[in-house]
Parts: sequence; C-alpha cells; structure tokens
Amino acid sequence: MQRRRYLRAVGGCFGALSLSGCTEMLPGGEQGPEYPGGTLIAENTGDSAVRVSIQTKSDQYDAALDAEVAAGETAVRREFVTADRGDIVTLEARLGETGDRLRFQFLPAGGGDDSPPEVAQLTFENAVEVSATWTATNGTSRP
Repeated sequence: MQRRRYLRAVGGCFGALSLSGCTEMLPGGEQGPEYPGGTLIAENTGDSAVRVSIQTKSDQYDAALDAEVAAGETAVRREFVTADRGDIVTLEARLGETGDRLRFQFLPAGGGDDSPPEVAQLTFENAVEVSATWTATNGTSRP
C-alpha cells in the first residue's frame, strides 16, 4: 500500500546563498538509486534558485536542512530523520526568508507490517510565487 499526501501552498520567496548540512545535489529530474526511509528530497523544478529551510517539528526528532537549491537541481539528505516503525514525523518547510511554513507528515520507518518506509519529497517551482507540493514515496529499509 503506497500512501501519498499532498500539500499545495503559495507564498512569497526571495533567494539567498547558503548550503548547510550533508546534502548531495542532483540535476533536476534525475532520481538516483532507491533511497532509504527517512530520506528528504528537495527538488526545484523552476527557473531560479530558491532558498529552502526544512526542520522536524518534534523534540524527539532533531533534523534540519537549510539550502539554496538552484534551478533544475535537487538536494538530497539521505536518512534525514530516523524513527521507530509506526512513528509519524512532522516536517515543516519554509521557502524563502519570509514564506509560509508548509507542514507534512510521513512514516520514515513505515507503519504496520505492510507499509514500507517512506521518503519525503518537497517539489517547488517558482521563486516569486512559490508553488510547492509535498509527497511521500516508498523508500527502502535500513540494513
């Protein structure tokens, strides 16, 4: 059973130059090998760079990504957050310096016996009026 959640939001955004954390940048649309559950993917499908800040919204899970993602690029943070099976993790993203916060929940380790680990993906496309979509896709189990 594949669970997907979507969130569309519109907000203002201004780019800034910053990249922190252990991220890998991939050319847009290029999906590498299967990602382990708990991975975070931030994909910019637009024509200009967009600053994105993503963090967990729980004291139990402490992870953050702060990066400027160039046009057509994808930032990947493998195993961004690890959790126990069945634990729901809430992520909060901000596009630009003052944009609205976009919340999303996913199951990094999966839930129950038949629900696989999930990868969280934020896809956005415009630096002026940001259009963003969160999705959860199947990931692989940790060894």
